[in-house]
Amino acid sequence: MNIILKSLTAVGLAVAVAGLTPAIAETPKKGGIFEYGVKAGIPTYDLQGSNSYGTLHRTEQHYSLLVTFDWKNFPKIVGDVAESWKISDDQLTYTFKIRKGIKFHDGTPLTAQDVLASYNRLKDPKEGVISPRKAYFKTIKQFSAPDDFTFVAEFSEPFAFGLNLFATPYNPIYSKKDTEKPGNWHHKNINGTGPFVFVEHQPGKKWVSKRYEDYHFDDVHLDGTIAYKIKNITQPMIGGQIMAEMRSVSPPEKKTLQKQMGDKITFHEKPTLSVWMVTLNSAFPPFKDKRVRQALTLCLDRHKGLDALSKITVTTRRTGYMLFGTQYAQSDADLEKQIGFSKDIKASRAKAKQLLKEAGHEGLKFRYSNRAVAHPYDQIGIWLISQWKACGLNPTMETNPSAKYKSIRSKGGFDTTIDWNASFLPHPMLMLAKYQSTSFNPINFSFNEEPEIDEMYRKMNATLDPAKVKTMAAEIENKVLDDAWFLPLGYFARSVPMLSKIKGYYITYTHAANNDWRGMWIDD
Repeated sequence: MNIILKSLTAVGLAVAVAGLTPAIAETPKKGGIFEYGVKAGIPTYDLQGSNSYGTLHRTEQHYSLLVTFDWKNFPKIVGDVAESWKISDDQLTYTFKIRKGIKFHDGTPLTAQDVLASYNRLKDPKEGVISPRKAYFKTIKQFSAPDDFTFVAEFSEPFAFGLNLFATPYNPIYSKKDTEKPGNWHHKNINGTGPFVFVEHQPGKKWVSKRYEDYHFDDVHLDGTIAYKIKNITQPMIGGQIMAEMRSVSPPEKKTLQKQMGDKITFHEKPTLSVWMVTLNSAFPPFKDKRVRQALTLCLDRHKGLDALSKITVTTRRTGYMLFGTQYAQSDADLEKQIGFSKDIKASRAKAKQLLKEAGHEGLKFRYSNRAVAHPYDQIGIWLISQWKACGLNPTMETNPSAKYKSIRSKGGFDTTIDWNASFLPHPMLMLAKYQSTSFNPINFSFNEEPEIDEMYRKMNATLDPAKVKTMAAEIENKVLDDAWFLPLGYFARSVPMLSKIKGYYITYTHAANNDWRGMWIDD
């Protein structure tokens, strides 16, 4: 068994839905419209440039990747626009052969030049284009396309994450001609080679797609999809407006749906590789003093407090930046030695008050930026405010719709903000990338420069021995915890509500992946 899969199984992540594994394979039926709900708005159509599930849940269906994960047999990687690939013995050169006959939805043939343009856009975005994950490509020496059906990636040093980089769900293939258009054409336009063609977007109402008849695989059974903008989950599910919501329901919502819908509804469940955290803005003067930052994390009861929170919303028990129980995570005993993780909350808060007094910031007033999505944002926000007030601090919460919240976060218009780091594999290359310097990692919303962490991260990614990687990951994690720009809470406890008649869906380790609806069908 793959060591990553073993790691996932250890924390229950490799089990799809308890009691729902089919004994006999069913024959998919063709037809029908998959109608699902999305609570978040869509800040951009640009899949490469987004961290928002409002974008991912709507647009992934329109695009293809170079290679992709086989979600039924995760973490096996299979071809998408690449039909085969070869990795050199020194692990520095990856050569991909591109399928012939693939066309973009506008009829333009796909070639290796489109793949090259897409990866160059991810690695070195032009002015006006955002690439939140460009730090992943730091050790790429160059990309090239020696002919129309060969794409080559050359690394400057061995890269532990390897082929997984090219299966990243945020790395869709764009048309070269579209990337060359002025500005960020993809911000408000769609043109991919994926299983569904974009039809229309009615802002605030719905996103409509239809099956792409020239798709390069034969596993698209649905006639189309409609993503409705919803405010809550239970009423649209019970009323029959939607068939699923792909992010998650909270424990109270699940209980209501079970009571009202019985066996007509199924819940696909896994802890998800997305860690909730509070990010502190380095531009806020009091936070330039490390004692103040550490005080904020010491105030948080990560034992009884987070356990209680997990019973009312979609969060888990305490964790560091790595998911508890997985291959590269520290043990609970080691984590409890780090600041903010002691079981003795009384002593921790006394230490916090002492640090604030020494720094001259007793009773500090600061703003907490929240997102207007019910679970878990409201619950986490209320919990945080109460925790900080227990230390004599004076926070105020400012809640805004998703698009405005994200704008505030990206522009630094906050003192503290709810934040997260989403991964699709429990690997430190993904799970620790966020904490590098903001100068080349735009999802570091503390806006702080971290040259020491940058170098530690680079060395870790060039290390192929898993035991050494684990040691180096712990060193990075402990330094980030001590610096206290990012205050980790729990991970995302995901429960996807779906009508039982929807078949062929496999829950993944993040709600940012497997949203292309391939293989899904309706048993009507």
